[in-house]
Amino acid sequence: MAPFDRVAEYSSRHPKPADTAFAYGTAGFRTVGTTLGSTVFRMGLLAALRSQSKQGQTIGVMITASHNEERDNGVKLVDPMGEMLQQSWEPHCTRIANAETDGDVAAVLAAVAEAEGVDVAVTPRVAYARDTRPSGAMLQTALEDGLAAVGAVGTDYGVVTTPQLHYFVRCTNTAGTAAEYGAATEPGYYRKYADAFLRLVDGKPAPTPL
Repeated sequence: MAPFDRVAEYSSRHPKPADTAFAYGTAGFRTVGTTLGSTVFRMGLLAALRSQSKQGQTIGVMITASHNEERDNGVKLVDPMGEMLQQSWEPHCTRIANAETDGDVAAVLAAVAEAEGVDVAVTPRVAYARDTRPSGAMLQTALEDGLAAVGAVGTDYGVVTTPQLHYFVRCTNTAGTAAEYGAATEPGYYRKYADAFLRLVDGKPAPTPL
């Protein structure tokens, strides 16, 4: 089976809203949550492809709209060291989000793979999480369909903050190396910040009581 043979079939479960255009920016995609199913599905596909372009390193996907009102939601990708998605891939996100047909989705994915010289035989790995917005569970299902469509290995971190997911991604990709960043767990995240605070105040005089 060719790597993208199942994409159109899975895509048909998450049709793109008519007469709607999406654009990936600094915060990823953000809009009314109920309109984002197709976009989040497609970000699952692209996150897997990004992982393959990084020789199978884990890429993060965060479903959140941060400080936006409750009805909104969003999605953004996280690169292997916990940084924002490389800017040169942002147009790929916009292009696949706006593909009009299920066949177009598969065609765009194949075109990106060719343009970026991606080895699609590599097993893709994606870590994902969401916030507590009402549309989050529905969008997570769409993301998981995207991962399933291309055989990606997914790790669900549940409901966590955006900085936590960034941290988990970096920890996962540095585990067992000289640059190991920490444990890819919530306790590991809190320990990282607590240790940094203790180093910051070490040797400094204690503040006077209020």
